[in-house]
Amino acid sequence: MLRELIAENGLPLVFLNVLLESLGLPVPAMPTLLLTGVITSLVGRHESVWSMRLSLFNVVLVATSSALVGDLLWYWMGRRYGSRVLGFLCSLSISRDSCVNKSGELFAKFGVRVLVVTKFIPGLSTLAVPVAGAIGVSLSSFLFYDAVGAALWATVGVALGSLFADTIEPILSVIDWLGFGTATIALITLIIYVGIRWRHRATLHRRLRMPRVDAVQLVAMLAQEPPPLVIDARRRLRRQIDPVRIPGAIVVDHDVSVAQLDGLDRSRKFVVYCDCPNEVSAALVAEQMKTEGYSHVFPLAGGLEAWRAAGFALEPLVLDEVTREAVNKIHPRSAS
Repeated sequence: MLRELIAENGLPLVFLNVLLESLGLPVPAMPTLLLTGVITSLVGRHESVWSMRLSLFNVVLVATSSALVGDLLWYWMGRRYGSRVLGFLCSLSISRDSCVNKSGELFAKFGVRVLVVTKFIPGLSTLAVPVAGAIGVSLSSFLFYDAVGAALWATVGVALGSLFADTIEPILSVIDWLGFGTATIALITLIIYVGIRWRHRATLHRRLRMPRVDAVQLVAMLAQEPPPLVIDARRRLRRQIDPVRIPGAIVVDHDVSVAQLDGLDRSRKFVVYCDCPNEVSAALVAEQMKTEGYSHVFPLAGGLEAWRAAGFALEPLVLDEVTREAVNKIHPRSAS
């Protein structure tokens, strides 16, 4: 059944599967590329070698084109809506509390070249593309590196399927024999995986359960003497995408935030904000600060977005030299 389906409709299936994955749906396309490579090679044995190679090349071409269609849409949305589209993607992610962090760290380290490999890293491909748009990567650079990455990814999938066609053919026979049982096994595996991830997330939320203050409460606190010290705990890439801060906020590097606060009065009140779902980054920093003896630390409920939505003032953020260096690696003209 599966063999006949791919043999007759391989290219449309590849295009649809790759497009859906690039749009962010949980339908991995690599298995389809592998199976298409296997079946194309098995069927092509009855034809000339060049005819089989042309068929495999067509699969790679279709997969690459489909990936570019979906990626261009996310690139445009990242360029147009910036941090809002990243927030939307995170709200759909099982690991939404840290979903942009890995993409951001890779971009800061390797720049736009990271698009060559992100399709090989589950969960990063869909996020890396809008991040590229949000930080201002030029369209020409994006198209070049994304096309190279998509073509390399598709080639690896199809080539592995073709290379190990004889090994995989018995597995196809078992899948055909199982029929819908294969889908049942895949569904059970997916449910177990999602359950494990949700449990991890729930455990993290329980650990970081602590009192929070909202934007209105923070304004009232700032009018008191002495006012609380406000900490901007966003990651560097997020600050570069949205270069504003709550007036007077102390900008710290998320990874070494507590060390940067040495010398401050530990008895003062502190309010920590980020721009991530459930204030996880802010709560993690608050947890570290309490461990170091800061007695009155509160995450800002809703983070920077809640402050902005309430209509309170923001001030431009001047990038520090470390951040500027990281930004220059990503997009040389964006850190001016």
